[in-house]
Amino acid sequence: MRWFPRTQPYLTTALMLGFVLNAPSSYAENTGDTPRFFGGRTVIQAVDDSKASVIEFQRRSISPVITSLEEQTAPDEPAILQGNIEHVIAEHSQKKSRHPMYLHSAPNQLNREDQLLVKKARYYVDSNWNNTTGLIDSVQGYAHATMWDIGSSIGAILALEYLGEYSTLQTNAMLEKTLSTLVNLPLYKGTLPNRQYNTKTGKPSGSLSNTQSNGNGWSALDIGRLLIWLNIAANYKPELTDDIKAIISKWNIAKSVHQGTLFGEYKSKKSATYRQEGRLGYLQYAAQGFSMEALDVSEALGPKYSEHVTIDNEEVYIDIRNLPYFTTDPYVLQAIELGYHDLWWNQLDALYSLHKARYDQTQKLTIFAEDAMSQSPWFAYNNIHFYGKNWLSTAPGGKPIENGQAFSNKVAFGLSVLYKDSYSQLLYKTVVNNSLNNRSIPTGLYKANSPNTAYNINTNSLILVSLWYKQRGYKPIYDYLPPSHTLQ
Repeated sequence: MRWFPRTQPYLTTALMLGFVLNAPSSYAENTGDTPRFFGGRTVIQAVDDSKASVIEFQRRSISPVITSLEEQTAPDEPAILQGNIEHVIAEHSQKKSRHPMYLHSAPNQLNREDQLLVKKARYYVDSNWNNTTGLIDSVQGYAHATMWDIGSSIGAILALEYLGEYSTLQTNAMLEKTLSTLVNLPLYKGTLPNRQYNTKTGKPSGSLSNTQSNGNGWSALDIGRLLIWLNIAANYKPELTDDIKAIISKWNIAKSVHQGTLFGEYKSKKSATYRQEGRLGYLQYAAQGFSMEALDVSEALGPKYSEHVTIDNEEVYIDIRNLPYFTTDPYVLQAIELGYHDLWWNQLDALYSLHKARYDQTQKLTIFAEDAMSQSPWFAYNNIHFYGKNWLSTAPGGKPIENGQAFSNKVAFGLSVLYKDSYSQLLYKTVVNNSLNNRSIPTGLYKANSPNTAYNINTNSLILVSLWYKQRGYKPIYDYLPPSHTLQ
């Protein structure tokens, strides 16, 4: 595996992690501190198929379950909503905010600083694009991607066209290549995409990737996000609809829905486990991808496993199940991509209030989100609340991090295009300043105020899509509501 990019401005991150690549394979396999840029929600070890050292990179996991759904057999008959399911577009459903938000308007011209960020994010996409497969490296120089990452890649490519960077011809050619790879992916047990794939070859990566199973399972959360962006792509590119339908019809996506909620599968060398996946925020966001495909996700969209807690005098919902990672990410994605709707679980306003109040009290900017890291433990969930503790940064698995990331560029920028006040403008300026000396947009700032330079597709994609949202007149990319009877 080649660590350095095609063009090599990112020596900082590469040098920080280079010692891993120079270590023998046995060391990389046995150490407990191998890099994890993709979080612990996917309880797997991602192994590079090349001859280079094995590095563990992970993304959203199937969290071990504490309910009666802990281990079940995949259902033979999927739950599919009957009748014609139409995407519901409802301007009147917008939730009221205590803070001024940008109102829908005519299309906007981007300013000079916006254009600077567009160029930097484009550089990431262009530098990490694999022309053979149409896939983009999830982290700078790491040739693997999950379905979540591929969803982000589709979003970035579409945004670059509508922001004037790519021609329609170039965009269509890139997306056609991506879709061609997706329809031809070797599927886990012939059913659904494996958790991650090599972006250079389009083959499964991770543990068991070279076995008959083609990997070690699927992530329903990741597939759900990809389904959202496939639907968005079909909406903006009707000429690609047949290709997108071919992908969805080939995948047995109904296997990811059981008893109205999301289920994933994890396979070890000894056994395979089918279990509930997703916690508050992430679960509801990703479930909408399956709702778009007429699957019943009413349990996932409901409040059954949530309760109220008070954080710094602000009442919020939390998930009462285990490993309840609680970041701002899914709420920002929801508002920008699908709309800021009056849904019980939409607590973006409360999270904005918490961050703003924290700044007022400390005069230090804090934006908690999930992000890759350029130092051990390589990935962090910067939680608003986690097992009774507020503002806690954890590694995958829940171990607290001493020098976690305090400021996420992607989420800060998303908030800056949603809210219209002096605090949101401070967030905007901070992201711009954090990016000035980098070719691509970096991930954020650590608590010690040092830069986190784990360049990745999710940071650069969300900022591109946020700018697309702004250019559209602060309108969601694809205004969507699930069928009303699933929201009870």
